[in-house]
Amino acid sequence: MAIMVVCGVAVVVALALTVRWRNYAFVPDSMTDASMVVRLRGLARILAVGALTGLAVGTLFIGPAGRLAMRLLAATSPDAQGRITEADEVVGRITVGGTIGFWLFVGLPVGMVVGLVYVFVARALPRGLLGGAIYGATLLVLFSWWLDPLRAENPDFDLVGPGWLALTTFAILAVGAGAVTASVAGRLESSLREPSRAWLWWMVPIGLLAVPSLLFIWPALVIVSLGCVVCLGLPAAAGFLRRRGRLVLQAALGAAVLVALPGFISAVARIA
Repeated sequence: MAIMVVCGVAVVVALALTVRWRNYAFVPDSMTDASMVVRLRGLARILAVGALTGLAVGTLFIGPAGRLAMRLLAATSPDAQGRITEADEVVGRITVGGTIGFWLFVGLPVGMVVGLVYVFVARALPRGLLGGAIYGATLLVLFSWWLDPLRAENPDFDLVGPGWLALTTFAILAVGAGAVTASVAGRLESSLREPSRAWLWWMVPIGLLAVPSLLFIWPALVIVSLGCVVCLGLPAAAGFLRRRGRLVLQAALGAAVLVALPGFISAVARIA
């Protein structure tokens, strides 16, 4: 019970901060006419906002909310109590060690990916909570059906449920994570100072956490890598990026969603 209370408090804090910071928006500078030194500093700032956002979102929302979702599905599946999940966990048993492990190996890595990808695609989204919610829903469609949590081949859906509750719960979590990400990124972007050498003391450890997270979810690595290349800039493309950058991002996200949609619908149908 104490573990669930702590997780619940963390989620409430995350949602309260999201509402409080709802008027902040992450608005990256295109830096198309800046020198290379200025672009490097700008890129460092963008990566810092993304990494810190991911750290906060993973710690306060994704980890705790994911644990609460698991408890909810276990509570609504009395016949599954004591059964072993795909991750070798016992259904219905919530332990401190299991919760810390979930936070370390799921909450933080996923949060890091969510935060870093957001700062490179935010330009394509509406500002504020609406853009964050759209971002979360987009990630759900793009990744959940082949990675997790809505992977149709996951045998855990044969243990816990019902399916409609699992789908609804994870959809709410995805949209909520997106909204929290948008608010936190906006707040951090407005408060972070210009990059300095002192940043190395905290950026290096956070970067060491971010790298394996991105390697595990390779499409996120592609997005972040391309974003870095664009931020450093191709002088010949400067004018085009200034005029059409948002439209290009929106078209790319839309195309990716259309490609992923059949797989997502198939997974939803299987789980439901």
